[in-house]
Amino acid sequence: MLFPCVLAAALWLALPCAQARAEMHTFFPGTQYSLDVHFLRGDKPGPTVMVQGGIQGDESAGFLTAQLLTRAKVTRGTVIIVPRANPPSIHERKRAINVDLNRRFDKDYNEFYEDRLARVIRYLVAQSQALVHLHEGSGFYDPVRKSDLRGPMRYGQSVIIDTTEYKRSVQLERLVRQVLVKLNDGLAPKDYAFQLFNMDTFNDRSKYLEQRKSLTYYALSSVGIPAVAVEVSKNIPDLSWKTAQQLKATVLFLRQFGVELEAPRLAPEDMKTYPGRNLKVVINGREIESTASAPARIKVSPGAPLDVRCEAPAGSESMSPVTAVFASDRPGFNLAKAPRLPMAPFQTLDVRADGVPLGKATLEWTGTWPAAQTSGPPAFVFWLGGQLKTVQSGDVLDAVQGDQLVLEGVRGSKKDEVLNLKGYVTRVGKNDGQDAGQEIILDPKSFLPRFMTQQDNGVFLCEVVRETPKEPAAKFTIRVHPREVQSLILATADGREISLAWTPGKHMHLAPGRYTLKDVRGNGPAGMVQLFAGKYPVKIGQTFQVADKDELVLRQATTFAEMGKMPVTGRVALSMASRVAP
Repeated sequence: MLFPCVLAAALWLALPCAQARAEMHTFFPGTQYSLDVHFLRGDKPGPTVMVQGGIQGDESAGFLTAQLLTRAKVTRGTVIIVPRANPPSIHERKRAINVDLNRRFDKDYNEFYEDRLARVIRYLVAQSQALVHLHEGSGFYDPVRKSDLRGPMRYGQSVIIDTTEYKRSVQLERLVRQVLVKLNDGLAPKDYAFQLFNMDTFNDRSKYLEQRKSLTYYALSSVGIPAVAVEVSKNIPDLSWKTAQQLKATVLFLRQFGVELEAPRLAPEDMKTYPGRNLKVVINGREIESTASAPARIKVSPGAPLDVRCEAPAGSESMSPVTAVFASDRPGFNLAKAPRLPMAPFQTLDVRADGVPLGKATLEWTGTWPAAQTSGPPAFVFWLGGQLKTVQSGDVLDAVQGDQLVLEGVRGSKKDEVLNLKGYVTRVGKNDGQDAGQEIILDPKSFLPRFMTQQDNGVFLCEVVRETPKEPAAKFTIRVHPREVQSLILATADGREISLAWTPGKHMHLAPGRYTLKDVRGNGPAGMVQLFAGKYPVKIGQTFQVADKDELVLRQATTFAEMGKMPVTGRVALSMASRVAP
């Protein structure tokens, strides 16, 4: 076997499952960058292999291949699949929004939403014994330059590795060559054959040193697992062909790594219907019908919240496209993920699935806009954790670290107000002070320190300042408290409810068995905290297994920052655990 050390490392995984099962978990729920991850577990123990696509939004074959793979039936081992690793970039079909997510793995950055996604991805890689990363590159790779589209600086139709072997135990080149023999067998046309592309990234003379920031290099150099990137060519027009070949390559690598599975089939109708046609869009409870050529016209009341819901297009179930609705005055902010209170009129809503335009809606504002405020300090309008709130200039708003903030404007103003949260940049390349209409996660580590006031109790202060030209100055202070957890509420297999005090670093006395997470009690909603039991996430209402010498870990739901861990000791009876003080 090629990777004896990998197989040895996989032995911890040998907890037999009663039956094969597939689960999906959403990280960062309710945010603009929510991330769906699929766990396919076989009924036989074996290695865990991670497959990821969509890290760059203009590489559609990668995320479609990964999505198709979620239909596989795994019989041995576990496959962790991240089909669309960067949803905001897919919505806009761009390689990057703020920064290239595939260049954020050389350290733990904390500036943009991409850095939070990178934290989850690194965590998942750490649970894996191999990685297959799916991409779509320009042209056709060849070690010798043959044309503008075919040569050593092109990436398409290649399998990329960072080195021939790693510490002698990971024989990457031999692995890839064995797969290429099967992958290229019968492939037509022959000009589309895949080639081995060794970037020799560990060599300081490599032409591709920027790859040291990439995910495959991180997986190999930091986690010590084999990692390959499968690149199909952007210059091949047939998306169905590219997806089928990339799926074949992925299945071959999975089997080479020791995973046994029944491969999914790419049916002709999958691509014929993708991304679907009839996207169901509901605005304030009313379904609208529109196409790209015939926009719908909808009536909207000024001064009332705008609630937008959308479902995947009919016939697109196999590809599960991510859907979005964008207002013409706030491109990039998905209204299907967050409510909005319009403070000034805008013209249209743009509906997309996987970044493909499906339709538009033209808005007709009927009624009178709220009158401008004539006395007293200006009042700021905003959403905090999905709740609509107002605060007057000069006042203090209390919030908790990790809360989601969306600034709307100033009450009664119909202008495009400029509201600047000092010390925070909402979007790179557009640092004009305008933070209204963008999602802001209140994390002090992502703020510029000189704009914050840190207090002894872990609280930090920052200011939202009105900087609208020719308007009176106004501002308010946000007082951000540390997020705290007092207790976990669990239900036993026989229905009893127990309260476990949360004290990071202290052993938690909990008898081995199955429990259901009922609640997480602290200074904020339970959904703002993510529990991990062992290696896998647990949602409110989900049942999970606890074994002796496991550990429970809490993380911030919007940033994935760790809040602490408690080792589990099962040496006491459950009756004693039931008496743990809340």
